Amino acid sequence: MGFTLPFLHKFRSKKAASAFASKEFDPKEIYLSLDVGTRYIKAILFQIPSVSEIKIVGYARIAQKYGAMRDAMIVNLGQVIEACDICIGKSLELAERRMGRLPLPTKAVIGIAGELVRGVSVLAHYERSNPEQKIELEELHSVIQQVKEDSFAGALEDIAGEVGIISEQIAEISTKIDATHIDGQLVLDPLGFTGKDVDYRVYCTFAPKLHLNSLYDLARELGLEEATIVVQPYATARAMKELRQSSAGAIVVDMGGGTTDIALINNGGVLGTKMFAFGGDVLTKRIANHFNLELPAAEELKLDYSDGLANPSQQKEIRSILSQDLQIWVEGVQIALEELLDDEEGELEKLPSQIFLCGGGVALPEVRELLLEHPWLTSLPFSKFPKITYLYPNQLVGVTDETRLLVDPSDVTPAAIARMAIDVG
Repeated sequence: MGFTLPFLHKFRSKKAASAFASKEFDPKEIYLSLDVGTRYIKAILFQIPSVSEIKIVGYARIAQKYGAMRDAMIVNLGQVIEACDICIGKSLELAERRMGRLPLPTKAVIGIAGELVRGVSVLAHYERSNPEQKIELEELHSVIQQVKEDSFAGALEDIAGEVGIISEQIAEISTKIDATHIDGQLVLDPLGFTGKDVDYRVYCTFAPKLHLNSLYDLARELGLEEATIVVQPYATARAMKELRQSSAGAIVVDMGGGTTDIALINNGGVLGTKMFAFGGDVLTKRIANHFNLELPAAEELKLDYSDGLANPSQQKEIRSILSQDLQIWVEGVQIALEELLDDEEGELEKLPSQIFLCGGGVALPEVRELLLEHPWLTSLPFSKFPKITYLYPNQLVGVTDETRLLVDPSDVTPAAIARMAIDVG
């Protein structure tokens, strides 16, 4: 979706909704990041020593009770609150071992996912009447305001038709300037720049009000004074070091317990996100049914298999019973990419030839193997066969991990969610 801005409305400033929005940080304050997943809760405690860096001082992960979440949506709020409370406590305990007594965090960034979460990318182009005047915050706010006025009504109707609910039941999560090109050059933060021809890619995200309100209820029950909700695949895409340049493009595939989240990045900006309800829980249930196990025991067996710790006969058996499900998952990734291309209405001729994998589900060796075996060149417009690699926390920009606990692809998402507190887009 794109349009031209022939002029900018006069912006009337409003009080910032949160400390994150105002970028007013106390370097000593402790903030919270929550990744409320279908299978695991992950809690990060972090500080913000500068507007370009977060410092992780506490991290914990605990398993959800089965049935508390379904497809990344809260089903049993009480059980999720209890799990979050325990996880935050463990993260705080870890931080206090190094730092001494700490107050409970009151401000949080919480991730949202699920196949009913939708994103709309809007390209806003205009010529500035005074190219020598520096871009100020009110100009950016005015761009966002006009995007909302010109595109929100149609976007809500389209999304409502896709997810099968009325538009009044859908709410905005956030609207951010995702990428800026001034006179053809990518600028990470346009504030203070001058120039004539400006292209803003504005990314708008939406979700059912029921889904959003359950997360706000969770924040309130946890005693948080402020909570900012961010879309998880968008946060991950924004955080990657390798994608913060004008020529950068990639596909990020995050396989969690309940859903798989996909982000498409091109020219340093997020073109779109798609999520579908297929994650590691499908495979856990398959193992449980085959071996006649309870779900927790099946999850442990799946983790052992991923780590190469299951006995040889189990390894062979599990590989066999998961093959069909994982082939369906790969086809789901292909369909999601096809839908992202359709959403772009021809703006992107070729898909970027780099796929990054993160999330707990990608620990299964077959995930990367089947992606490498898939006939991408005959099924989608790739210029060359995509390179498929894992994404690790140390590939995120502006993130310092003092705990040294965030080490594998399953730890990427909570760190990326935390980083959205300083996101300048």
